[in-house]
Amino acid sequence: MKDMRAMAALPIQAKTCVLKNNGIYEKFSYEKIVKSCLMVGASLWAAEKIATDVATAVYNGISTAEIKILVHDSLKKIDGKAAGKYLAANQLKVRTTRDTIEPFDKSKIEKTLIVETHASEDLAGEIATDACKELKKLDVEYLTAPMIREIVNTKLVEHGLETLRRKYTRVGIPVYNITNLIKNGSRDNANMIHNPETVHKYVADEALKQYALLHILPNELADAHMGGDIHIHDLEFFAGRPINCLQHDLRVFIKNGLKVDGTGDHTSVAGPPNHIETLMNHTGEIMLAAQQNMSGGQSMSLWNVFVAPFAAGLPYEKVKQAVQMLIYNLNMAYAARGSQVPFTSINLEFTVPDFLKDEPAYGPKGKRVGTYGDFEEETRLLQRAFTETLLDGDSEGKPHLFPNTIYVLRKECLKEEFDEDIRRVHELSAKFGTSYFINMLPDYRGNLANYMGCRTSLNDDWTGDWSQDCFRTGNLAYVTLNLPRIAYNSKDDSDIFEYLDSYLNLAEQTLMLRREQALNCLNDYNLLPFLSQRPNDEDGTYYRIENSTMSFGFVGLNEMLRSYLGAGIEDKGANEFGLRVVDYINERAAKLKDETGLRWSVLQTPAESTAYRFATLDMEKYRDKIIAQGDEKTAYYTNSSHVPVNADILLPEKVKIESQYHSKTLGGHIFHAFMGESYSDPDALMSLTDKIARKSDIGFWAYSSALSFCLKCKTLMKGLQDNCATCGEQKEVEWYDRITGYVQQVGRSKSASGGWNPGKMQELLDRKRF
Repeated sequence: MKDMRAMAALPIQAKTCVLKNNGIYEKFSYEKIVKSCLMVGASLWAAEKIATDVATAVYNGISTAEIKILVHDSLKKIDGKAAGKYLAANQLKVRTTRDTIEPFDKSKIEKTLIVETHASEDLAGEIATDACKELKKLDVEYLTAPMIREIVNTKLVEHGLETLRRKYTRVGIPVYNITNLIKNGSRDNANMIHNPETVHKYVADEALKQYALLHILPNELADAHMGGDIHIHDLEFFAGRPINCLQHDLRVFIKNGLKVDGTGDHTSVAGPPNHIETLMNHTGEIMLAAQQNMSGGQSMSLWNVFVAPFAAGLPYEKVKQAVQMLIYNLNMAYAARGSQVPFTSINLEFTVPDFLKDEPAYGPKGKRVGTYGDFEEETRLLQRAFTETLLDGDSEGKPHLFPNTIYVLRKECLKEEFDEDIRRVHELSAKFGTSYFINMLPDYRGNLANYMGCRTSLNDDWTGDWSQDCFRTGNLAYVTLNLPRIAYNSKDDSDIFEYLDSYLNLAEQTLMLRREQALNCLNDYNLLPFLSQRPNDEDGTYYRIENSTMSFGFVGLNEMLRSYLGAGIEDKGANEFGLRVVDYINERAAKLKDETGLRWSVLQTPAESTAYRFATLDMEKYRDKIIAQGDEKTAYYTNSSHVPVNADILLPEKVKIESQYHSKTLGGHIFHAFMGESYSDPDALMSLTDKIARKSDIGFWAYSSALSFCLKCKTLMKGLQDNCATCGEQKEVEWYDRITGYVQQVGRSKSASGGWNPGKMQELLDRKRF
């Protein structure tokens, strides 16, 4: 294991560093020059001489383009043939529609012509050769896939092959890709089914991604994303829907009524609700309306406390029926982006929190009705109704997948009188594994913390006012750092933290551009009317961008440690270094808070696709160095600072390791306890919850159960079953499990296609069950 002693990152100016195309500095490497020359056929003697000549000519801050010119000029004097190969290998680079940067390869043109137009091999070779000649004449830093396709189409027209040109042309995305989407769908988002709306979404997404990469982001940021140094989430929403997560304040709509279009000019306007059924309908409509203006999850905290005045004096059966209406509406409204149900969360309290008991309460018609402390019984009744409705499942016995239902554990409710309520929630955990828990007992907690989806969260540590800090705002955006790649490029601690600085610089620039675009959309473009509405004249716009968070995320801390130190996060010494890395990211966030006056945070990325994407890119670039989970086709990195899902350690040890990171990732975190195939005992889970809450710093967690559901006979089974235990059905058995932070269908058995990408499917199969 390498030396773990702290080493301050040396300033870039103290070394001879090279400025790469993606904006990252790295130390000049003699060895890389030698290797690049050898790869094009130069002799070892020639390679070493050229590297020596270049080393004497470089200066601090020299660009990679300048170094390539020096190498080519030197190589040309010694070996003209090798110089030609070097020029070909380094001159043409392609920005692909897969968000990667790759060397130009003529054979790929030939292959796409054969596949997409059914051209013969000879004809494809002829067209590709002609196109290649034209492309080499272009004086551009990068080729793009659309640029190449345009040249190829020109050559097809010149050859009189209009029929082939029509098949090969680009309509936002290639005709072939649209055809494939219509026939087979996509597996990028596990929350989307295959239907016409998802096809429309993916086609639009591709055009808007390219718009962001080509028009909004400068080259170095686009390159850093496509090359895999960082991941810019929700690129398709960067231009027009740049706000990620949102925490609603239900009291605003209780007092002021509802305008789902933000103005009331284009839709019916509802006044303040008078009945609980109306309020349930408004709750769902608020979520649907907000989904049109934002890209991520949305949540309502203190939900049952704020609804409690509407339940006063009502029989339990009527309260439960109203709650059922809300839950079914949120699960049946296929009206969000690409025909998804809205990505929603509800945070439930077991009792009225102490800090809220004297706050004014608002009830029917938006009128004051005392304080929330007057409605403790109704608060508990609503929580019970919500939990029992989830326990029932739908009419076929499947779990309700939305809203993500999050239960808040406070010192006020860890008393014997609440045992029945808390046990009922653990019955839900044992049956479906859909419930989450927020732990408000650790020292780093204040009065309120809320979670908005997979894990993004807000805490009352910004201004100290729980309402300002946690309501009508959210996570504006986050950018994820590829930590394993930093290790592959580093020889010592100094390298590690220099690369980390470079990646953080890229993330910072991206997030500031995202915020600028959000301000444009909210104010200048009038593009987000629901969020920018003013419910009354005194309280400003509904969405408070000044309180929103911009977050640094990260993936693969475990693989970074394994590559750099020879041991993963389970090792005490390696884990200490991992904590240093996350502390360093937090220090940057704190510094930016002071410098900009904005709210910066650090989160464990909900890497549904990013962990797979990073590993796949690194598999190509660092084949001799890469350390990843899975195999070559299903490689993935461990999410954020988690223990690997297949680690052979006991649950208490996993809690001990991961709890150290929750106070350092206040922008969002989660702990997964993956339950086994046998039915979990609710009392045992309840005992485990008590220990986690009282004895650890875990802030947010869930007991995740793998389930199988037979679509033929409607049997629900524990575990990932290939066959139905009741009717023996094989093809119609659907799997369910938690993907990153929410439970969703996986697909139909491990051999069938489903909603999860190959890396995430491999992680599912790798998960150790407790």
